[in-house]
Amino acid sequence: MSIEIIVFVIAASTTFFNNALHWYTQVTTYPLFGWVGQTEFVSFHKEYERRLPFSIYIPYMLLMLSTLLLVFVHPVEVKLGWVLMLLVLNASIMIISLTFAVPIHNRLQRQGYSDKGSIRRLIQYNSVRLIASSASSVIMLYLLIGLLLNRTATSL
Repeated sequence: MSIEIIVFVIAASTTFFNNALHWYTQVTTYPLFGWVGQTEFVSFHKEYERRLPFSIYIPYMLLMLSTLLLVFVHPVEVKLGWVLMLLVLNASIMIISLTFAVPIHNRLQRQGYSDKGSIRRLIQYNSVRLIASSASSVIMLYLLIGLLLNRTATSL
């Protein structure tokens, strides 16, 4: 197996995994913030943030590193323009997070309780990240199918 295929498989895997994380956050994690009692919220939120490095930050870092590496090392069948589009979509997730979601999380932590408006905004901002990660997954699936069809046709 060539290095180009290995990098592509890692990038595809991390793309799909991160998209699943955004779906999970949208459907489960953020809505549950509103169900946590006011007295338990600070400790719940601290525990949530303590778990972020392994559940969110490391997978996202692997996504960005593999996508960046894919810019330089990609199968010939995969056009550079598509890889750059993946990079832009994946980078937009971090920009949205740092610009919108992190300040809300910080405010929730400071105020010591969750309010429905903040939870609603977290879900709205995550929906934008979800659109970006889903678009990235659709592009990756398109590239994966094209690569498989091309390689299959070439080997016949």
